[in-house]
Amino acid sequence: MARQHAAVHTPALHVRAAVFVAGALLAGAVAGVVSTVAPTPFPFAVGLAVAVPVMDVALDPETVPAERERALAVGVVAALCGIVAGCVVGALVLALALGQYATIGLTAAATFLAAEYGGRFVLERIPRA
Repeated sequence: MARQHAAVHTPALHVRAAVFVAGALLAGAVAGVVSTVAPTPFPFAVGLAVAVPVMDVALDPETVPAERERALAVGVVAALCGIVAGCVVGALVLALALGQYATIGLTAAATFLAAEYGGRFVLERIPRA
């Protein structure tokens, strides 16, 4: 799937670094809250799913949609896709008792792929108003 590149002004490096750090802090906070009610690997999956769209803004701003509302929708849907995929894969791997490394590795892979590509994939199929 090819990404559509929008003509976007690339922010300065220090702004991108601040967004990256903010994404990491937000992900850590969300994972911390989830860890109070859910076992491993669910906090990891939720934290990673939240971090990926935010950090994408910092790492690759050219892929962010130019329209603010569309960019926000892509990020939120991407995070939700990552959360769902990560938790489903985490639950399946836990049920199969494949071990801690397999659980974290497979959960990370599913979460990252769903969060990275899920937002655009889902929203491309929904007509714009």
